[in-house]
Amino acid sequence: MKTLKSIVLGLALLVVGTIANAANKPAAVLTKNDVLNIYVNAVVHGKLDGLDAVLDDNVKFVMQRGDNETILNKKNILESFKASENMEQGCTYTTTVVKDTKDGMIVKLEMKYDGYVRTNLITISSRRADFKITKVENQA
Repeated sequence: MKTLKSIVLGLALLVVGTIANAANKPAAVLTKNDVLNIYVNAVVHGKLDGLDAVLDDNVKFVMQRGDNETILNKKNILESFKASENMEQGCTYTTTVVKDTKDGMIVKLEMKYDGYVRTNLITISSRRADFKITKVENQA
């Protein structure tokens, strides 16, 4: 009888431990392509879900217009995107991988509007367990 109680107690602890570990699973790790897709959805389609998570805390958004250069930080970028949330851009777009390594990639996003092309050069880098956008260079 004492052995049966020990076995039942051991099984109960095993079940409780398994359930506790299942509840504490970390969030899914984002790949480079996941990060790129979230950014493209924000820029082109105005879908901001997950954008905050894929931007590094020290991200730089550099806008070049002629000789003028403006640098925005994460807060500025998020405020800018919030103003155009759910706004579909009237453009076609292409993404081209410029450089791809195990630690990150650089991607060229071209958005073609009637009369002009807007280009973003997006740098995605490994940050701890997943990838984040560390720099975006915008050329209109």
